[in-house]
Amino acid sequence: MILYNVPISNFGAKVQVALALKGLDAEQRLPPDGYSSEKYKQIIPTGTVPAIVDGDLVLSESETILEYLEERYPLPALLPKDIAARASVRMLSRFHDLKLEPSLRTLFKHMAPSIRDPLIVSEKHAEFTRHMEMLIRFGHFRPYIAGSEITFADCGFAPTFLLATAMFRALELSFEFPKPLQIWHETLQKNVAVSGVLDNYAETVETWINFKLSQ
Repeated sequence: MILYNVPISNFGAKVQVALALKGLDAEQRLPPDGYSSEKYKQIIPTGTVPAIVDGDLVLSESETILEYLEERYPLPALLPKDIAARASVRMLSRFHDLKLEPSLRTLFKHMAPSIRDPLIVSEKHAEFTRHMEMLIRFGHFRPYIAGSEITFADCGFAPTFLLATAMFRALELSFEFPKPLQIWHETLQKNVAVSGVLDNYAETVETWINFKLSQ
């Protein structure tokens, strides 16, 4: 299996967390000539990251990749057996992709002081905080986001909250985990598979932020 990714991608880290939890190896490759390049689109038609090639199968979009990994490599499971519980995990995972994460993504270009818009930074910081508070209300946190077992839902939130913490600190914005997220974060750090991915990602994030702050 080949995983095409760029190091700063939190969606790429989401897939890496799932791979680590399932004990799967994937050859890590950068998109040739950068993602969206014509050369890369010859391999991955969407030109986006993350994407995988597994034999004859070519897949992009992190959520689709996680669904494939679950069906192709079912153990250890990252979706519960109960139908309602599975639906809840999928809802939480999509909430990450479609609501919480985009609030942070808007701020990527504003990390550079030369083009930073303080009003947008303030608005998106507040929006991200609101989404986090919403997550606390409909998540389960026993101690994982969807319940007592680690699932898809944790794979995306883990790198995104790491990235958010570092970005808000660099932007000198207040940011604290509510108690349920503190416990969740501490639990994740005890999982060797997850912490290994997050430790590597944290180094990448620090390098990226330092670069952006110099612009």
